[in-house]
Amino acid sequence: MKSNLDLARNLLTKAYNDLKMAEIGVAHEAPLDTVAFHVQQAAEKLLKALLAARDVEYPRTHDVAALLDLLVPAHPQLEDFRERLLGLASYAVDMRYDAALYPGTDEIAEALNAVRDLQRVVLELLPPESRP
Repeated sequence: MKSNLDLARNLLTKAYNDLKMAEIGVAHEAPLDTVAFHVQQAAEKLLKALLAARDVEYPRTHDVAALLDLLVPAHPQLEDFRERLLGLASYAVDMRYDAALYPGTDEIAEALNAVRDLQRVVLELLPPESRP
């Protein structure tokens, strides 16, 4: 059975991969709804990695706000991300099924910057042994 640190490491690797796919997508003019999905997934997995490393059970959800609710008591600095990440919620499910929710280039750029910033903070908060 995998330890929570192993789970955190795996989630970080997956988050890196999602972020990389989003960046490649932007660079190669991929459909922005697909890019948006990978941006949301990166944020979700970064937060879940931190929860796993802290031995906190988390729900199977795409709800970034719910994940932040679990983390903010121990890491109040993550509250600063709430406003920047809330828009990602629609990227996980709704946008995949509703063409009216298609993101624009500026929106994706802002979301990517938010997730890159989140990645830096999460890496600072994680124990070194949970990093890939």
